[in-house]
Amino acid sequence: MTAAPSPQHHPMFYYPDGTHVLRVENTLFKVHGSILSDKSMTFRDMLGTNSDAGLVPVDGKSDEQPIIISEVTAEGFELFLSVCYNKWRPDTAKMQDETIFQLLEVSWKYQSKAARDYALDQLENRRQAIHPAKLISISLKYHIKETFQYAFSRLIPLLLNDLDCNLLTHPVWNTLAMVKEKLDIHRRIVACEPPSMIHSKRCQDRKSCTNDWRQVWWNGMGRSLLDGRNPLSYADAMQQFQQVDYGRVCPDCWRHMLDFCKSEKAFVHERILIEATSQDLAGRLIKEPLFDDVLYSVDM
Repeated sequence: MTAAPSPQHHPMFYYPDGTHVLRVENTLFKVHGSILSDKSMTFRDMLGTNSDAGLVPVDGKSDEQPIIISEVTAEGFELFLSVCYNKWRPDTAKMQDETIFQLLEVSWKYQSKAARDYALDQLENRRQAIHPAKLISISLKYHIKETFQYAFSRLIPLLLNDLDCNLLTHPVWNTLAMVKEKLDIHRRIVACEPPSMIHSKRCQDRKSCTNDWRQVWWNGMGRSLLDGRNPLSYADAMQQFQQVDYGRVCPDCWRHMLDFCKSEKAFVHERILIEATSQDLAGRLIKEPLFDDVLYSVDM
């Protein structure tokens, strides 16, 4: 039977003057308890108990008696120490999605505001490239309100059948379905009921101008918004709408109505509903950790 390989010193985080030896998987880290305690509430409790009591710790003083750290990989622990010591290897300068998620995991496990803040900064830079359902799942797991609200708004245009049901909780599913139904009703109303025409003083035939405005709106905007195969967003439909033949609509009236429509006032309801719903849902489902408040109360 082959013997298990001996644990190896980490090439960076094994300091000769370190105060505690930690073993993660098959890697030994020798680190400074004061630094870990400063960056992590968990390690503050773990490493501070014996020293505060004036006792000599049994574990952590040698390679033969290390403190065993479980439920985290050596790579994940290395990321955590990189934040604690403010040292980043070249291959972690541009963090990949899974690396960010791993750092969020160890920041949550060790109650580290520094690690969480760094991970959130990286997540902010990459969130456009991450599927919103995955962002929802990560936000709920690690209690990230702002990312949750951003991801929920990105879910709205997607088809429900294309979403991974395992990543979204029942409250998210139910709220998403409700919002999509309300927005669908509102979209149909906007498509069929153009903004009221406000005529220019130069308009010579207001009746014909109003009638053609209604027809042009349906042909150019309504059908684009309700297209069964490829319904356009308001912004995309607006781009096409500007190019249509506006018939007997007075040119001055046409320019004025285009300016009004481009201001997106017709769809302000959509934006308000999405923002209000995402904020309310995040408030009910997520309670962000207040590491600073907790540390302050301990110091007091």
